[in-house]
Amino acid sequence: MKRYTTILLLAALLAGCAKDEGGNTPATGYGTLRLAVECSPAIAAETRAAGQAEIPADAIPAISDLALRVESIDPEYDFSQSWKSVGDYDPQNDYLWSTDYAITLFTGETPGVETSPEGADCPYFEGSAEVAVAIGRESTRVDITARLVNTIVRIDFTDRFKGYFGNGAEFMLTTEAGSELEIYYTADDPQVVGTYHYIRPGRFTISGEATKQTPSATQPAQTVKFADTVNEAAAAGTLYSYTFDVSGIGDTGEVLITLNDTPIRTETTDEELNDDAIPNQ
Repeated sequence: MKRYTTILLLAALLAGCAKDEGGNTPATGYGTLRLAVECSPAIAAETRAAGQAEIPADAIPAISDLALRVESIDPEYDFSQSWKSVGDYDPQNDYLWSTDYAITLFTGETPGVETSPEGADCPYFEGSAEVAVAIGRESTRVDITARLVNTIVRIDFTDRFKGYFGNGAEFMLTTEAGSELEIYYTADDPQVVGTYHYIRPGRFTISGEATKQTPSATQPAQTVKFADTVNEAAAAGTLYSYTFDVSGIGDTGEVLITLNDTPIRTETTDEELNDDAIPNQ
């Protein structure tokens, strides 16, 4: 569900902002902004079922949770100010000099996905537009849609995978920014929640290992270390959903890895998949 509101934005001029006697009318040379703000849940996810997906509703920020930056793009006029919330504007007292501005709405402390935190509860939304502020009583309308700007990575395992690797699995999502996000299940708790991990766009690596069922009381369970799954250039506002499955149990013992419903790699489990996983003799 899209959240939509229209807000009258009256941007503050910190110095030299003269007002008429009435206090609510911009003085000569000043104007106001009226922003129509929308937070979109849409994200890209190239799947067989559909070309678009949506993030969970509880990850979509309320309009009041969006911070605001107003910055002059007129080389002859220097102005930049940020507010923690759109609602922090005082519509009775704040005005803009009539010139060109860049308006940015964003979540968090500072604008820019390159500084956003990474993790399961870190969706970063941003929207921007450029506008020329008109002089006088008529406010200048500008429409801005805030969208998810970071990348989503989801890792899951089928019931067949968890049955075959019954003693658990430990996986790590490592981002280009250096974050390490763990995904795992155990023999006692095979439940895995398909968590959305919000990370900065760019390169990421999925590494991991899983342990098969114990073959007998005298033989230890075999741990299989998988080759890294690497995405060199993950895009902004895009879901990458990886699923680990198995097939051919008792025959070829293959692990199937899919990305957004499309197979990307097959590995055999009849022997160690990575030399580093072979225990010392």
